[in-house]
Amino acid sequence: MQQNPALFIIAGEPEEIVMTTAKKSTSEEAADMDLLTEELANLRSDVASLVAAMGKITASKVEQASDSLTETLEENSNWNDMKSQIEQARAQGEQLSQDLGEEVKRHPLASIAIAFGIGYIASKIVK
Repeated sequence: MQQNPALFIIAGEPEEIVMTTAKKSTSEEAADMDLLTEELANLRSDVASLVAAMGKITASKVEQASDSLTETLEENSNWNDMKSQIEQARAQGEQLSQDLGEEVKRHPLASIAIAFGIGYIASKIVK
């Protein structure tokens, strides 16, 4: 057997430890590799299980927070008023967009001239 001294510092105190090594047979090395391979596979499986569990916990917490927020917003009567006002504004915006599109189709040259004029005035203001 061969002895190799190694120096370790434990809690600030140097301490000499003698490590012994022995030459292993090929079958022992193969058995060790098989054991390491098995342990690595187990470790990978454990990590995958932990990741899956964390994903479930996170999804659960997000769902709880979402449900809580939805309940709070639904309980607030102002939310329903704001919701209807937002819907009205959206509908008015869509109608305005459709009307503008129809006007551009009816008067394409005038639309180009107006767009040019607005761009020219905007460029003078920005300078």
